[in-house]
Amino acid sequence: MTLRVVSLLPAATDAVVSLELTQLLVGRSHECDWAEAAHLPALTSSRVGSIPVDEIDACMSASAAAVQEMAHLGPALAVPLLEYGLSVYHTHVEQLRSLRPDIILTCLQAAHGAVLSDGLLDAALHAVLGYAPRVVHCAAADLAGVWRDMQAVADALGAGEAGRQKIAAQQQRLAAAAEAARGRGRLRVACIQWPSPLMACSAWVPELIKMAGSTDVCGSVERAEVLDEQRLAEAAPDVVVFALCGLSLEQSCKTAAAAVRRLKEAWAALPAARAGRVAVVDGERVFSRPGPLLVPSMEALVELMHPEAQPFGHEGKLWRWLPAAT
Repeated sequence: MTLRVVSLLPAATDAVVSLELTQLLVGRSHECDWAEAAHLPALTSSRVGSIPVDEIDACMSASAAAVQEMAHLGPALAVPLLEYGLSVYHTHVEQLRSLRPDIILTCLQAAHGAVLSDGLLDAALHAVLGYAPRVVHCAAADLAGVWRDMQAVADALGAGEAGRQKIAAQQQRLAAAAEAARGRGRLRVACIQWPSPLMACSAWVPELIKMAGSTDVCGSVERAEVLDEQRLAEAAPDVVVFALCGLSLEQSCKTAAAAVRRLKEAWAALPAARAGRVAVVDGERVFSRPGPLLVPSMEALVELMHPEAQPFGHEGKLWRWLPAAT
């Protein structure tokens, strides 16, 4: 029997595509953007719609709190629990029910740490679908977790050995990209994942910067640090990278420019600003999708940190320089 697989997470879809198993997919998230999956029904939509960027963090916090409150009431609220707790997006439960998936690839984190327990998830799925499909929860918090999630997806799809081979190849490509930065100087790098409040990237991003021979002066693997003007000034980054999670390159450039204007003199005093070394990356594909796309993410990072190195061809496509504030 052919597996029926739903992916509610772009990074999981990336893993399925890399395994050449897209024929197993019967549904996807609205942000899964591979041509091979474009014909599939989108089972999710944004939680925040078109609200201003400055209000998104508060909106996601409220969403997480709502999921936690609903969880206390258990499967009696099965439909809203799945709508808001089964993925990082709003899940269309009726569409999911109609597809009868055997496997759901997702990230159960609603936001800010709100996660449904296994028992409550199974009860909610039984209440809504009449059965509990296998759920692969991709929750990487560092590079090691990225490889574990990719392997978990491969194992669930019956492609364990192919998964191990793909992961080994990805690790080799990451190392090769990092090697291009070797001997080119250790830079002080600040990577910003959100503009309001200003937050540093966490998880695998500091690890990638370290692999590339530089130092993340604001972020840590363990948590996304909130940055104020003093913290940013003390960090004195040589390079600043705006990696605004979920925003396109065009959206990111506009949002980063607005953030720079708000910081005014404090921003202008940074070494990176004085040297014109402020970059913006595509927040839909760079750093934000832990899986195969971390390879071009690393290449873009090396390219913007060391423009004198052999270019990978990502400038203008995955990243660009932010014009000086006027």
